[in-house]
Amino acid sequence: MNAPDVPFVASRSEAPAVPRFVPEWRDRQSAAFDLAANSTARKTVTIDLWGQAATIYANANLSIYSAQPCNARCAFCVEELRPASRGVALDVQKTIEHDDTRYFAAMQAVLEALRPLNPSVSVTGGEPSQDARLPRILRTLRAADGQGARKRTVTTNGSGLLDMREGRPLIDWIADTGVAHLNISRAHWDDRVNAKLMRYRDSPDETALRAMVARARRGGTRVRLSCVLVANAVDDATDVMAYLDFAARVGVDNVIFRQLMLTDPSTTQANFVTRFSDRRRVAMTPLLAELARRADFTFQRQVMGYYYYVEVWRYRDIDVVFEGADLAQLERAKRNMRGVIQELIFHPNARLASTWQPWDGILGPPVTARSAP
Repeated sequence: MNAPDVPFVASRSEAPAVPRFVPEWRDRQSAAFDLAANSTARKTVTIDLWGQAATIYANANLSIYSAQPCNARCAFCVEELRPASRGVALDVQKTIEHDDTRYFAAMQAVLEALRPLNPSVSVTGGEPSQDARLPRILRTLRAADGQGARKRTVTTNGSGLLDMREGRPLIDWIADTGVAHLNISRAHWDDRVNAKLMRYRDSPDETALRAMVARARRGGTRVRLSCVLVANAVDDATDVMAYLDFAARVGVDNVIFRQLMLTDPSTTQANFVTRFSDRRRVAMTPLLAELARRADFTFQRQVMGYYYYVEVWRYRDIDVVFEGADLAQLERAKRNMRGVIQELIFHPNARLASTWQPWDGILGPPVTARSAP
C-alpha cells in the first residue's frame, strides 16, 4: 500500500503556469504546511455526518481500504508502518466486515453522507487487485460519480490486474468503471531485483506491465509507477534516470519516488518495517538538488500536505513526483488543527474514520445504515 495518496498531477494540456520554487518549503517540508496559506484547497467545509457537524479539509481524499491481505511482504510496507507508528501491530487492529450486504450498505451510506464534499476516492490496501470485492467496489464508486465519489484512483502492486474477475480481466473493470488513475507499486526496474525487494513471486515482469499499461490507457485510465527510494536499490540520480527510462519503455508518463516515511521513535512499536526504513532510508532533499542541475529536468510545482511534502518535475514526456512523509508530523498537525478532518478512510470493518486506525476518529455510519439490505 502506498500512502499518502498524492493526487496525480495534471496532464501537460491541463497544467497551470509554473509557480516559483519556495526553498523554505523544501527545507521544512510538511512542517511548513499552512492550511489557509499553502494547501491546495486553502479552506475547510462543514457537512453533516449522521447528525454531527464535521469540519473537513475541502480537498480531503476518501480511501477505500481493501480487506484483502497483501500477497507481498515489502520491508517498507506502509500498511504495517501506520499502526506501528502508534504502538499497535497491524494484525491486532485490522478487523473485517465479511458480510457483503452490510459492507456495501455502509459504503453506500458513506458516499451519500460525503456527497456535499464530493471527495476524490482512492482504493488501496492490503492488495485490491486480489480482492474479490473490487469489481463491485468499482461499480459502486462509478454509480456515485460526482455525488460523493469524484476522480478515482486504484493503488496496487499489479499482481492481479490481468486475472479474470466476474468474466473479464480486472484491468478492464478498472478502465471501464471510469477509474482515472492506476497507481502500480514497483520498487526497481529490474524484474528480479523488484521481486526481491517486494518479496513476492507474483510481481508482473516488464512484458506483463507493458500489456497492463496499454490496456489501461486504451480505456482512458492513466498509469503511474510508484517507487520507494531505498539504499542499494534506487538511491541516486543515475538510478532515478534508469527508472524513468524503464517507465517510458512500458508506456508510463507519470512516476512518483517516495522517501521512506519518518516516524516518532518514542511512540513507534519497532517492527521489520521501521527497522528497514531507518537502515535504508534515502534522503530526498540532496537527490532533488542533484536532479535540479540537469537541463532536461524542469521544476513544475510544490504540493504541501499536513504530513507530506511533494515536488513535481518534468523529464522529457514524464511527470516526475517526489514525496516525503512524516507520521510524527501527522500527529503534531492533528493536535494543532484539532477538530479539522484531513482525510477519510472507509475501513475493512465498514466504518468511516478520520485516521488509518479503525479504533480512532470513528465517524460512522450508524449501525442501522450499515445493516440495511
